[in-house]
Amino acid sequence: PWGRCAGDCGPGGVQSRALWCFHLEGWTSHVSNCDENSRPPKERSCFRVCDWHSDLFQWEVSDWHHCVLAPSSLGQAEPRPEECVTAQHGLQHRTARCIQKLNRTVAGSEICEHFVPRPPTEQACLIPCPRDCVVSEFSQWSECSKGCEKRLQHRTRAAIAPPLYGGSQCPNLTESRACDTPVSCPLGEEEYTFSLKVGPWSKCRLPHLKEINLSGRTVLDVSSDSKERVTFRHQSYKPHHHSKPWDLEIGYQTRQVWCTRSDGKNAML
Repeated sequence: PWGRCAGDCGPGGVQSRALWCFHLEGWTSHVSNCDENSRPPKERSCFRVCDWHSDLFQWEVSDWHHCVLAPSSLGQAEPRPEECVTAQHGLQHRTARCIQKLNRTVAGSEICEHFVPRPPTEQACLIPCPRDCVVSEFSQWSECSKGCEKRLQHRTRAAIAPPLYGGSQCPNLTESRACDTPVSCPLGEEEYTFSLKVGPWSKCRLPHLKEINLSGRTVLDVSSDSKERVTFRHQSYKPHHHSKPWDLEIGYQTRQVWCTRSDGKNAML
């Protein structure tokens, strides 16, 4: 193994190690019997830590990351309790690095460890019990769509609360069914089919204050233009009055939704 770092303080130190040639059966042999090209180095440069370096280097730790469910010990799948009563056990991590105070460059961890042990980078934490998505009751079935042949009626429901902490996702929020009494098309009248089109999600951004109601939830903004396009917003937002610069905040994204007819024309939503 490498010996202690000796010599001048700082990066000018030198450490050495013993090196010998030995037979595969274990007894020491003459150096000439070993391949000179594969000979490992006996010396290398190193950073020799001196007492006054304690004023120049320090540990820097990040914030604790999100709490995640703790993996089962020894890789064995432990059955999770069917009902979560209070909370679930988790783990959270952070990074620790040794830095030079003057210019905040990263240095070898052995320098800081010479004075102070490495700060813990893992700790236990608690995750709230999973909360499944909560949806409202379905609305009444709509009137049968106008037209001939495939006449449909629809009903919808809303997501009241999103899933949290690993809870089950929301079920379908819309349902459709064929009407009981199909009507035949008069001769020469064309039958159209309709489909919903959606545009890409916009960049995530914080809502303006006027878009936040008193409960702290983002108001659903439904606005139509001449093409009958509707803007849907999702995600809720709660203003942080004492938030720190590195806190995450919940923003929202928008996208366009419109209805097209099989002949390519836009139709009413």
